[in-house]
Amino acid sequence: MDGIAIELPLFLLATFAGAFVAGLSGFAFGLVASSLWLYVLTPLQSASLIVGFGLLVQSYSVWKLRAALDWRRLWPLIAGAVVGVPAGVSLLTWADPKSVRIAVGAILIAYSLYAFFRPQLKLASEVSPAADITIGFANGLLGGLTGLAGIIVTI
Repeated sequence: MDGIAIELPLFLLATFAGAFVAGLSGFAFGLVASSLWLYVLTPLQSASLIVGFGLLVQSYSVWKLRAALDWRRLWPLIAGAVVGVPAGVSLLTWADPKSVRIAVGAILIAYSLYAFFRPQLKLASEVSPAADITIGFANGLLGGLTGLAGIIVTI
């Protein structure tokens, strides 16, 4: 933000809207906040804030639900993300801000359409660790690039 009068109100509005939606639904802080933040901040600033605020907003929920976590199911996702996040961050350092804004907008639209038209999928009873590692990597890549972690794993 470089001091233009509209930037601070947009930043505050996006922050409030993101926290409000996350408080109601338990997720989507980054999706909501980035919709306006990317107009007033660089992708690097936006991704950093999404990660920081996301940790603040979600840490309480994770702490309360810690007993319900199945670490045997989570380790492949975490292993993939450990490789994907640094790859996403390295992409972020040289990516064109306009391209990142367009890509994030396309992801938001695609995710919204997916949620609206959500097809009835057969639940997988067995998922191979290789598939989970791949999903974790893709999720980590997106999280490192935009701070929007969790979308791919959720889908």
